[in-house]
Amino acid sequence: MNQSDYNQLLQTAFDRELNERELAQAHDFLGQNPTELAEFEAVDQLLAKLPDVNVSHNFTSLVMNEARCKIHEMEEAGQIVGLSWKRFFTSQYRSIHWAGVASLIMFVGFLGYQSKLSQDRINMAESVQSMANFAEMAPELLSDFETINAIDHSDPIDEELWAALK
Repeated sequence: MNQSDYNQLLQTAFDRELNERELAQAHDFLGQNPTELAEFEAVDQLLAKLPDVNVSHNFTSLVMNEARCKIHEMEEAGQIVGLSWKRFFTSQYRSIHWAGVASLIMFVGFLGYQSKLSQDRINMAESVQSMANFAEMAPELLSDFETINAIDHSDPIDEELWAALK
């Protein structure tokens, strides 16, 4: 057992009573570590010296009543400001408002952009499909595609040659 396991056993002891196996592990660890054993015994002796305190049977209700009274006094003095929606809409939170508006605008813009991209993709797919259907029906029309495409990339009209041809 290492130090972290022992610390976890101590935490478990605060939450509930340890079982036999856990107690045996703790005793083994303390037997192997004399400094931890000395600290444990010192704390045990200090706790044994503390006097027993009798707590009244309505201790919890007394504490709760005292807390309510203190809260009521602080509210009357204006020291506690209630957390409400009205408080959120004050000028103190103006930067949060602007950040929210900016986020909303960005989100709507992003959705619009995605919608446009999606529509462009649908249009592209439809045009490819219609071209494929056209190529199936009349493949001879596309046989001169290379020549037609080359016209687009050719040099501009030679004015002297054009004048000579007229």
